[in-house]
Order: sequence, then C-alpha cells, then structure tokens
Amino acid sequence: MKIAVTGGTGFVGRNLVNRLLSEGYSVTVTTHKSPATGLIEGNISYAEASVGDVDNLRRAFDGALVVYHLVGIIAETKRKTFQMTVVEGTKNVVEACRKSGVKKIIYLSAMGTSADASTVYHQTKYLAEQAVVSSGLEYVIFRPSVIYGPGDGFVSLLTKMIKASPITPVIGDGRYMLQPVYIDDVVSAMVGALTVRSASGRTIELGGPEKLEYLEILNIIRRVLNKRQVNLHIPLWVMKPAAFIMEKIVKPAPVTRDQLAMMQMGNTGDIAPMIELFSLSPVKLEDGLRKYLR
Repeated sequence: MKIAVTGGTGFVGRNLVNRLLSEGYSVTVTTHKSPATGLIEGNISYAEASVGDVDNLRRAFDGALVVYHLVGIIAETKRKTFQMTVVEGTKNVVEACRKSGVKKIIYLSAMGTSADASTVYHQTKYLAEQAVVSSGLEYVIFRPSVIYGPGDGFVSLLTKMIKASPITPVIGDGRYMLQPVYIDDVVSAMVGALTVRSASGRTIELGGPEKLEYLEILNIIRRVLNKRQVNLHIPLWVMKPAAFIMEKIVKPAPVTRDQLAMMQMGNTGDIAPMIELFSLSPVKLEDGLRKYLR
C-alpha cells in the first residue's frame, strides 16, 4: 500500500514515517523547503508540495490510498497563520485527496479542540476537522495531548532548562493539568488506524495514562535527570502583557496569549477508546523518559 504524509519531516512525522517504512509500506513524504532528516531507508520518495498548493499536493498524492495530514503550527508567523495553514491548508489537502483518488485521510488535530473553543488555535483545528469530516472520504481524526519523545518540543525544552540552571521558571501556579503521551504510543495508534476498521469515522483522543500537574511533570523530569532545582513562579499578570508585546515584535512569538490561555485550560481527555481500539497500554511519563533521557 502506498501512503502519503504531509508534515513528514516534523517530530511526529519522522517517527510515523519510520514506523510505516519498517512495516513495509511505500511512503511519499511531502516537503516544503524542509530537509528530510532522521528517516530510515526504505520504500520512500519525496515530493515538493505545500498545503497552499492543491496541484502539487495532487501530484504528490498520486497513487496513494491513504494520506496522513500532520501539518500544523503552534504560533503564527508573517506568512503562516492559523487560518491559512490549518484551515485552508486542510481544505486543500482534502481537495487534493479527492482529485488524486485517495480513499482515506488520517488527520492529526489536538486535544481540547471543540466547536466552542476559546483559543484561535483550537478554533481553527476544529474547522480543519470539519473539512475532513465533510470530505466524503473515509477518515480518522486524532486529538493528542502533549506529545513527548526524543527531539520533541516539550520535554526537550524543559530538559535544557533544568540542565542549564538551578532555577526553573514556571508560569502561574503550575497546577494546570496535562496528559503527556509518548511518541511511540501516538505512532502505534496512527498506524493502527490503517487496519482497525472500527476506528474509521471517529475522533479519538490520545494521551498517557496519567493526568499530571505541570509541577509534577517538572519533578519527574528532575528525578530522571537526577537534578535538584527550585521553581521561580512568574505571575500570569506579568506574562500576558509580555506575550502581547512579543506577538507584535517577534514572529513566531516564543509565548503567545493563545498559548497562555491553553495552558490555563489544561489538556486532558478520555483515552479509553484509544486503549480499546488499538489494544494499547500507554507508557507512564517516567517510564517513557527513562527510555531516552540521560
């Protein structure tokens, strides 16, 4: 079976593509000025295509039966907005799928997405989901919580901070809840969606087995690294105007008001369908970290 992957050079994409290749699938990775690194050898090809170009996407998807759509952003830049990249980009992917004869689309959304979401990030994710649902194609939508693993954008950043200084900055009280999910579990579910028929037409949340406060996560990372530190709490009333200023000056901003709002909301969900559908036993955070952190 031939499979196409958008966003195949990113953190989730690399891990997904490597699993697909190891299981003998033929994979086409779409690229847009992004080097394809960290991929194993196998039946793989590359096609230059961005989510803004339907014709190039159609050519990239030619012959594929399934498309994994992973492209997304967590902060806007001058050229990449949530509306253009997430909403319009997904609509373009859907149109290209139809034109090239793709039968199934598997979309990576985000936990917390809903019709009445309070953040622009989740609002646009929901609109992208709706484009997939109304596509007429067979589909599976995944909504992961924070994903961690080698080379991620979450634990890797916290690890660097913990190693670099005896003081760790914490925004707010640090008691917001997260449900970190190990990359191997995410990939297992996504690959499972190829063959588990009962997953089709469903929106499935992906998370780890523990719902943890951010402070607990920091303590687990420190324990794995054998580090002792103190937290420096930065009040939200300080961070919100700072985020506003950064949004105006830096693109993408290191911290946005949208991200602060998402942080306050927390990020947890119901992973019972994930466990049942794909026969998974998700890894606890400390066990996952000990697989690769030193």
